Amino acid sequence: MIQTLPLVLSIVMSELAIGSFLLLYVLDWRSEVRRSFLLFFSIIYLLFTALTYLFQQSFASQPLLDSFLRLDKQWTGYADPALLAFLLLQLPYLLFLILDRRAGVDGKEKAAQAGEAGQFSMVRLLRLLSGGLASVAGLLMLLVLGMIYRPLAPSPLGEALTVLSFFIAALAVGGVMTSMWLGHWYLVTPALSERPLLFSTAVVLIAIVLQIILALVSATVASPAASTAVTHSAQATATAITTLTPTPAVSGTPTAIKPAGAPTVSPLSMDVLGWLHILLGFAFPLVLGALTWKLARERSFQSATGMLYLIVVMTLAGEVLARGMFLSTL
Repeated sequence: MIQTLPLVLSIVMSELAIGSFLLLYVLDWRSEVRRSFLLFFSIIYLLFTALTYLFQQSFASQPLLDSFLRLDKQWTGYADPALLAFLLLQLPYLLFLILDRRAGVDGKEKAAQAGEAGQFSMVRLLRLLSGGLASVAGLLMLLVLGMIYRPLAPSPLGEALTVLSFFIAALAVGGVMTSMWLGHWYLVTPALSERPLLFSTAVVLIAIVLQIILALVSATVASPAASTAVTHSAQATATAITTLTPTPAVSGTPTAIKPAGAPTVSPLSMDVLGWLHILLGFAFPLVLGALTWKLARERSFQSATGMLYLIVVMTLAGEVLARGMFLSTL
């Protein structure tokens, strides 16, 4: 688990960066949030993507990925360029967002007051085009991650579900992050319509439901032959170790004996981790997400934001657990 922890963090950071930007771009395209919100979090997500790229270069680079035998080495060389393209394409999007005074719902209102509503804007077109290209680069990065790690699945159908899981996870962890920041933005702009918060919360709920469906399907199609082979291999390894390990010679030196009352510390089993993942990644976020949607409809934004804070923590913890268990076979 310690050996694969950098890979887990690299995956979760990539999913978070890409999913957060995707939802922000969709909110920009819908023109329902303020320009100041778009500007501030475009800068934040750009910096976080840069941090993710630096982390990947240091702890999940191509040579490190190639050192794991079960990963698809035909795709490991595409991870760095895809993430770098996603990072660089956010720069023109931010630039055109700064230049476009009509961006956001407030810019739209100003254009309507000036009688310029509906007029063609080249800056807006370039902004949405650059943001769309950045989104495509982010989706390509998720595809590359899925193709790299798909050999860890027990069956061909499981490999396809593994690739799909990266897209859904990015929508869940990244979507709830942007939703949480959006809910926090309502605390300083209470007159904002509840429509964008309802939309972003609905996206998160859909992503969580898709994750639950994907988990059920994955559990159903898991290959029994693969698990049997793993069990037999583990048994054979244990037998070989028992046979080859010499019996220690008896000496006059007394051996250390554990005190009778000393507690026994053991790591959590996969079953316990699986239940933690179900509770933190699926059950609690789904219930709290539904409650958040209800509170947003009632314009109780402070309570809704508090719920979103909890969902962020739980979904991130659940995703780290899920990726950690998935990579445990490395």
